[in-house]
Amino acid sequence: MSSDTASAYALTLFELASLADSVDATDESMVSVVSAVRGNLDLREALTDSTIPAETRRSVLREIFGPSVTPEAIAIVTLIADRGHVSLLGDVARRFREISEAERGIIVAEVTTAIALDDAQRASLSDNLAATLGAPVSLRETVDASIVGGIIVKVAGRVLDGSVVSQLESVRRTLATAQGGGS
Repeated sequence: MSSDTASAYALTLFELASLADSVDATDESMVSVVSAVRGNLDLREALTDSTIPAETRRSVLREIFGPSVTPEAIAIVTLIADRGHVSLLGDVARRFREISEAERGIIVAEVTTAIALDDAQRASLSDNLAATLGAPVSLRETVDASIVGGIIVKVAGRVLDGSVVSQLESVRRTLATAQGGGS
């Protein structure tokens, strides 16, 4: 399956969610469904079993997720399952989020830290970036202990590297180029 197929599903889902004014709820729904499908072999098998009718799949999804999942998410997941594309669920959810953020003018910032951000740090970073960029910001967080400390932010085609590793590398280069090794 191609990313074009996942993008087509995501675009269809975005159009459905927009009409129902449920873009944010559908985004959360897709995250829940993807997580559940990845973590539950029985659910994954039920969605991939082509002998189970679509309406039965819809009923199973409604029973498992109840009102916490939008009808739009259930409809697209059922369609994906009917067409044998369950392996694309994660890609569809990711593309849906990208489309919805782009349509709403949200800028995505990829943030790498040595340890996970707490809620206060996350809010502060998001607010500061939004003020600087003049648009709402969505953070995509990654934890990478190899940066030792600090933060790396990739946003709007720029990389802001405030990691301890990059700062130490800068000091090393400065010392290496200084005459007499800095003495």
